[in-house]
Amino acid sequence: MNVGIKLQRISEENFIWVVYFFIIIAALLSNAYEKYFLETKDLRNQKIFRTLNITIFCVAFFIYLYFVIISYENVQELRESSTKKEVISAHVQLIASLLFLVAGGLALYAELNRDEPDTDIGVV
Repeated sequence: MNVGIKLQRISEENFIWVVYFFIIIAALLSNAYEKYFLETKDLRNQKIFRTLNITIFCVAFFIYLYFVIISYENVQELRESSTKKEVISAHVQLIASLLFLVAGGLALYAELNRDEPDTDIGVV
């Protein structure tokens, strides 16, 4: 892989770290609204924290999708001259990215379909 592509990916990953910073803030805010809901049973607070959680899971899902695409491209760029270690590493990264994507999709599905705030889903 050439240096230009690597530098572009680093730039994209830096942006993703900034997005994660906002995800952390949104998760803390969501937890505060969930706490208010549990204390007051005010349905507005429930709607707010559920909306925040769904937004967080959607953003995370697309971040995981980005990493699947990058991992897939890395597998596609393998050459016949690649070492066995490089091949295994690229495939393991792809599998890990796919598992994160599946987990993100399942977490989003669970959040969309949960009725009670008692079944809390951790944000990764």
